[in-house]
Amino acid sequence: MSEGPEHDAVGGRAARATQRDKVYLDLKRMLMLGSFPAGASLPVRRLCEELGVGTMPVRDAVQRLAAEGALDALPNGRLRVPLLEAAEIEELFALRLLIEPHAAARAAEAATSETFANLEAALAALESFDLPAAVDSAQLSANLAFHFAIYRITGSPQLVQIIENLWLRFGPLLTGFMTTGDSAQAYRAEQTVLHRRLVEAVRMRDPDFARSAMKAIIERSSRAAREIGTR
Repeated sequence: MSEGPEHDAVGGRAARATQRDKVYLDLKRMLMLGSFPAGASLPVRRLCEELGVGTMPVRDAVQRLAAEGALDALPNGRLRVPLLEAAEIEELFALRLLIEPHAAARAAEAATSETFANLEAALAALESFDLPAAVDSAQLSANLAFHFAIYRITGSPQLVQIIENLWLRFGPLLTGFMTTGDSAQAYRAEQTVLHRRLVEAVRMRDPDFARSAMKAIIERSSRAAREIGTR
């Protein structure tokens, strides 16, 4: 990779970045996408092969992510995606319910014709996948893009960064309840309805409607996480 323009982890504003920055952003995005399930071991060599880079930028990136709590550094020197306890998962969803509905309400107030068109395109991309199909990285990417299309409408980089940090913990949970199976298909079908409701709230410039729609989306994910935890 050469140095040059780079986007943040969710495709936002471009900035100049070093190769180490790019590798960090790539790994951050992969965690937010749910590319690595909770508890997965992440050998540095494997990450180097996946990203097509040398050891040093990967080691630097994983150290940064471990310092941020997005990865666990084990005593044997290996790195692992955190396995959250039930209480930690509950707290994560409680924080999301505090912040993301607020962001949705602000997005409804700030939306323009251009930003709403971008949001509609993000929803169309997410809905282009067949529900019975197995979830892959492309669908996870579309899900992430849809959510952050909402958050970026707020025009608040600080708010987007806070939500990114929450999704670093939430992303690895996604592979648990967006994979194949009857419960996963039901979850995805219900979320499709809720996503459309959220887009409609933004179209109407209705902050209270947007807040309640985002709250419903997160509460449905929380319920799915609890269902997995009781299996």
